[in-house]
Amino acid sequence: MQNKTNHLPVLFLMGLLLASSDLANIGMGALKIKLSYIGFFAYFIIFAYNYGFKFNWKNACVSIILLILFLPSLIFSYNISTSIVFLVGTIMCVVVMLTFARMTAKLGLLIIPLLVGFYRFSVLLSVVLVLVGLQDRAHFLLYEPSYYAIFLIPYYCIVFYRLFHTGWKSALFDISLILIAIIFSQSVSMVLWSLFCFLSLYFTSGKVKFLHVIAISLSFLISIAVIASFHERTAAIVLSFFELIKDPSKYINLFVLIGGNRLQRVFIAYDAFLMHPVVGIGIGALKEYSTAHFSMNSFDFNGISASDFSTEMNATNIFMELMAEAGVVGLVGFLVVLVFVARKKSDIGIFSALKIAFIVTMISLLIESSYLRPYVWALYGVIIGFSSVKEKSLNKF
Repeated sequence: MQNKTNHLPVLFLMGLLLASSDLANIGMGALKIKLSYIGFFAYFIIFAYNYGFKFNWKNACVSIILLILFLPSLIFSYNISTSIVFLVGTIMCVVVMLTFARMTAKLGLLIIPLLVGFYRFSVLLSVVLVLVGLQDRAHFLLYEPSYYAIFLIPYYCIVFYRLFHTGWKSALFDISLILIAIIFSQSVSMVLWSLFCFLSLYFTSGKVKFLHVIAISLSFLISIAVIASFHERTAAIVLSFFELIKDPSKYINLFVLIGGNRLQRVFIAYDAFLMHPVVGIGIGALKEYSTAHFSMNSFDFNGISASDFSTEMNATNIFMELMAEAGVVGLVGFLVVLVFVARKKSDIGIFSALKIAFIVTMISLLIESSYLRPYVWALYGVIIGFSSVKEKSLNKF
């Protein structure tokens, strides 16, 4: 048994690697299935062989509720084959959540150095991939830098928790890595979410001071100026903001510039939801449905449209995406999971960093697509499992 326990940290890191690998897909006709899903299925068999198929009954019940409430969308799906593939993806994400919950409960606070170590590895590997020319902008094994920015949210929170509770010396190396990740990814999203995490951890640290707030505000303005000098889109947004002050009627231009095609993609999902509000058009079927039923011209704003907008895109809000694809019924199932995670509590201080990471992640997904991100479901599992960890299991981090 001791031997199995020694293997658990390695299994945890392997699980993180699989959960954060979404580049490789296997073609199945017009469909694609993530290679990581197949890998995680094999991984789960190995885990279950060593530790059994036992799961906390509350965790299992929540998962079953989600899957049951997703099933009606398959019956009325616009493309049943696509929806079946997405149901498999949903099952795999649930398995990811349950597996990480069990591993976290067994590992205790050893989970924190394991997470930090893996995030450090991801940044260093991403830098190498950029330097050797395999990536133009750092995004680890994920689809693009904005996905990587979301993946790193727990890292930001853990690092800033250390900064405010144990001092800058314990956080300096990791703050440097975060800055390196921002530079090599050139991701405005990474700046946004790391700043959001910083402010959230600061204002919940109990160490808020007026001078700090002034310094943070000035630093924020300076950062915007620096980013605008190197990033054309940010510069255009700043310029449009000042133009809006002169002419308020140009607010649509600013919205389109900030949101790009995201606003129009949300409205496509909203219209699809209005047409099928109860059980939706089938999980995963939104792109095919919108291409067949909607025209691009129907979603411009007084003649203004993002240059890269088309009806063949996913919705950029996971809740609206769920409402369109699984209706109110499916959305309720997903909200059951989120409420279950959000209600988890622990007396161990670092848990607050994980809860803030959960909140910031869900906020970030208000402007992103895909509710089936294995690394997000892994975070759900870590929070669920961590809530059962006792102080006596403390490992120094």
